Amino acid sequence: MNTNPEEQALLADAAQLRRERMQIGDTEATEAIQRGFANRSASRKRRFLPYAVAAVVLAVLLGAGWWQGGPIGIPAPHTAKDWDWGMLAKYEPLSGMDHATLESAVRNDYIQIVNKSVSSGPYRITLDAVTADENKMLLLYTATAESNHEIKAVNSVKVTDLNSGRPLNAELQISNGDVHSFSALSTVMLDRSQPFPSRIEVDFQVTSVNPGKLGDPKTRAAAADFRYSDRMKINVDLEPKFEKTQTVVMQPDRSTSIDGHKVVLSKMEISPLMTRATFIIDPGSTPDLETRRSIRDKFRSMTIVSTNRNGRAVQLNPVAGNGTDEGFQQIFSSSMLDKPRSLVLKMYIDSDTGAPKPLKDLPVVELKIK
Repeated sequence: MNTNPEEQALLADAAQLRRERMQIGDTEATEAIQRGFANRSASRKRRFLPYAVAAVVLAVLLGAGWWQGGPIGIPAPHTAKDWDWGMLAKYEPLSGMDHATLESAVRNDYIQIVNKSVSSGPYRITLDAVTADENKMLLLYTATAESNHEIKAVNSVKVTDLNSGRPLNAELQISNGDVHSFSALSTVMLDRSQPFPSRIEVDFQVTSVNPGKLGDPKTRAAAADFRYSDRMKINVDLEPKFEKTQTVVMQPDRSTSIDGHKVVLSKMEISPLMTRATFIIDPGSTPDLETRRSIRDKFRSMTIVSTNRNGRAVQLNPVAGNGTDEGFQQIFSSSMLDKPRSLVLKMYIDSDTGAPKPLKDLPVVELKIK
């Protein structure tokens, strides 16, 4: 994650807001995420929620305790070895909208415990664990500082494929902790057309402030208050299971109609850490950008209901999305490791131009994937 000063400030302020434990109700928080997913604006200048903004929104909501309530369908923490997060328990609140993915990875032993540390002056960074597949990698790490420093953020995370020298961008960071310990989860999106990065280097930099400055509102604008660590690097050989697990590609060819336009769910890509849905608008034509935006904006929210062989249903939340020349793509969390017997995509459609309605009042289109 190479961030410019503006982005560094954005992430740092998200961490600060988390620490301030903003008070926000469950209903208000849910609506905030729904509005973020909808990306609706009169100027039509917005796009699907980018990772950097998602990090800020989720950090604020998680810090406020919203996730303790959780959307319907997200499993609650369990005891015993089935769902015990063990040494990774501090990362459960950080899983955010991707909770189903990380919980499934922990439960199915699809996590590599790394527990490697490196220090620089008063700072220490520990890469606790990593998990990966062909499409995505999750890094779980903790930064600590001596008592005369207060951690503002891990402001930069760079990942390099040591086999090829290719940089791999860490795009999303959600964090938690106190002034002297900062735990975070970063997402790295991979391109499976490229060789799998079986050996990686993770390069961290920590931002801190002097004691007592973290709670000072002036600190956010006073560059002189910030201290930056030297780069701290950790190398990891990833376990072979991450490379061996292949992506399942399906072509459901399910469709619905929005404002007279045919919207087709043309492809599903399912891997242990990601579910990607590809939609085509008016197949065989080339809809202009304005049409694609207009149709995409009608989808107020989407979820996938995954039911395993024991009848347990899990909600797979949207975590990112983007437009394409033919339509758009939406990335969801994943339950592949649980070998679901059915997958149903639920789409909440909002064609009104007025104030957004509650999801319960919107028509729902269901497309059976499996």
